[in-house]
Amino acid sequence: MPATAPAWMPPADPLSAPYTGYTRAHWVAAADRILDAARQRSTHGGAMVDFAVRPGAVDAAAGSPMDRLEGFARTFLLAALRIAGDPAGTEGTAPLIAHYAEAVQHAVAQRIWPEITDHSQATVEAASIAIALHLTRDTVWAALDDATRDGVLTWFAQARGTWCADNNHVLLGATLAAFTHADGFADARDTVENALDRMDDWHRADGWYTDGDGRRFDHYNAFAFHWYPFFIDEMMGAGFDDRRALHRERLRAFVDGYQHLFDARCAPVFQGRSLIYRWATAAPFWMARREGLQVLDASRTRRLTSGILKHFVDGGSVDTGVLSLGWQREPIPSMVQSYSGPGSPYWAAKGFLGLALPADDPVWTATETALQIEQHDVRRVLDGPRWLIDARRDDGIVRLHNFGSDGHPTRDDPLYRRMQFTSATRPVSGGDVRDSDLTIEGASHRAATRVTVGARGGAVTRTLDAGGRHVVSRVATKIVGDATLHVGRLTGAVGLTGRVSGAALVGGQGGTDAVTAPVPSAAATANRLISSVRLLGAWATHPSDAPRRVALTPEPVVDEIHDGADALACPAVRLGPLPADVVIVWQTSLCTAPPPAIGVRDLAVLDDHVTVTADDERLVFRWSLAEPFAADVEAQLIRQP
Repeated sequence: MPATAPAWMPPADPLSAPYTGYTRAHWVAAADRILDAARQRSTHGGAMVDFAVRPGAVDAAAGSPMDRLEGFARTFLLAALRIAGDPAGTEGTAPLIAHYAEAVQHAVAQRIWPEITDHSQATVEAASIAIALHLTRDTVWAALDDATRDGVLTWFAQARGTWCADNNHVLLGATLAAFTHADGFADARDTVENALDRMDDWHRADGWYTDGDGRRFDHYNAFAFHWYPFFIDEMMGAGFDDRRALHRERLRAFVDGYQHLFDARCAPVFQGRSLIYRWATAAPFWMARREGLQVLDASRTRRLTSGILKHFVDGGSVDTGVLSLGWQREPIPSMVQSYSGPGSPYWAAKGFLGLALPADDPVWTATETALQIEQHDVRRVLDGPRWLIDARRDDGIVRLHNFGSDGHPTRDDPLYRRMQFTSATRPVSGGDVRDSDLTIEGASHRAATRVTVGARGGAVTRTLDAGGRHVVSRVATKIVGDATLHVGRLTGAVGLTGRVSGAALVGGQGGTDAVTAPVPSAAATANRLISSVRLLGAWATHPSDAPRRVALTPEPVVDEIHDGADALACPAVRLGPLPADVVIVWQTSLCTAPPPAIGVRDLAVLDDHVTVTADDERLVFRWSLAEPFAADVEAQLIRQP
């Protein structure tokens, strides 16, 4: 626990919360700080919230109608979670009930909310409103007159038959359909069944879904695929008990693995889109409690979820009650997607699901216990996304070795197409610098065609578009002590400049060893953490027990990148124009004390693998021969549920 906490937070409780100091009262305080800021920015009788303007500004409608709907819907969801856990008003929710009932009534009477049309953001926000009203059926919904309820249901029903992105968005229309079905307004079973069946298409393994066809794995598993189905099942009633049982089974498996994507500070691994939702990543742990699953006990659930919120509170995210388009207090433009607006970060509300649990639930009363990473090292394969998690007790950092998540099939997105992500670094966005990868300078990396993951490492094959040249990249990776050893094979890259790189550090400073050093290397340092990369050699690709060494002209560099208010430093070794197709061996590390260069000898090249003695251990680096991913050639599809 830090020495000081925000003045608006209650005193820490070191007895029941020895790791975070957080109690339910801390969660309530954080929620209320956000809700207070939302009310100060509410317009149109409270039915819109405009986070694009300051309170009292002359222009009271700076944001678009959709932005203002987004601001309302997502903070209403937060208020509904507060109300659901305190329906009697003992924790100060009575004013919230009155405020939001009046806001909904005003929205319907004045027809303030935008219509729901094809591929509409209004569908996304309406789904949050539907869940909020479902959670408050005995309070906010009960306070509405019949005309207002009918107006809300009519608005929700506009979603039926509309087109949407063929990804997690199919669940949004299904949520609206389930609400109208539960209220007897419309028989929406076909719409709901169709959406949930489509979601089943995307399940890969261990509770992990790809967000649409392809290999799109990220935190949307936490705040979409293990969020909406449970509310849909609940609203559809006993006829969906079989689906709910399956969803619980998958949630159980997901939580068991997903817990390891959070480090000893409870910071999530920085990977994938919509990271501005921050502690929405805590939602599946709360959902498991809500669904009666014991995959994590109450003590560890409390430790982990409170730690996630505390990580962001300590970083300044809630200082003003207004969430930036960033990771902590300051905005970070490079991590924001084109669909995000000033109200978008408030999907973080989903991380407050625990407030819907009663105050006497064991998750609020059990004494916090340590995370696994606080007790011992964790090495875990996640088969769905084909990730290898390497979490280390000595530094508390989670390293995610990525073999299977590519994001959008047609986009070379730095939040997906990197060999490693961690809880202490963030990838470089834009420009010519590529962190944590083997690349050809200026090349675009296409979706992976084959991937394999195992207990010690994995392999990935993809093609690179290097200025119109077709380059095939095969990389196999193994964890060796405190370092990661990579063997890559580049085919079709003769005359092009290659590059191997390590993780980029925020606020880092760099240094390089001379090109003439036996092991050319570069390193960046920030906050006692060192990211390093070392080139160990290159060999001819022709199969041989004693392949010819290929002379390169290595140039260690540390690239400095400015990203918003931050400066990043990325260590790399440029390989000069490649004289032939090559097998390249390099090591990377992210440690407080970087390991020495691994001694590489007796390398042998075969058709489908490379063998090498690394220090005194004989290792096999095999290219992936797994079944290719045919679906990854498609761009984003659309769907009419």
